[in-house]
Amino acid sequence: MSRRLYLDKDRAKIAGVCAGIADYLDWDVNLVRIVWIVATIFGLPFMIVGYIVAAWLLDPKPGSAHSRSQFQWHDTDTRREPISPRYRFADAKARFEQLERRLQNIESVVTSREFQMDRELRGTERP
Repeated sequence: MSRRLYLDKDRAKIAGVCAGIADYLDWDVNLVRIVWIVATIFGLPFMIVGYIVAAWLLDPKPGSAHSRSQFQWHDTDTRREPISPRYRFADAKARFEQLERRLQNIESVVTSREFQMDRELRGTERP
């Protein structure tokens, strides 16, 4: 199985390049970040340019919560290779987790005291 370098936006601090490199090399992400910072400080300013180029060129990690737009619900993968069940399951799981977070946010707003007071002040509460 060939390994590819991806952006890991689930563990990203900026764009996910260091997290992707850590996944690719099977290193700790904090170690990769420290090495990148030290290399940038000690005379390798091209590291910043390299980071920007990598963030622009690399694809997001498949199956991550950030690999697809929140409004994109259909496969638009035009490649001819089959998509593994593991990827489909991880993608579905990420979508459900995103929906769960959105529903929790909506529920916290609707059940808040401020929402009830706002409805009463506007006179929109139903009898």
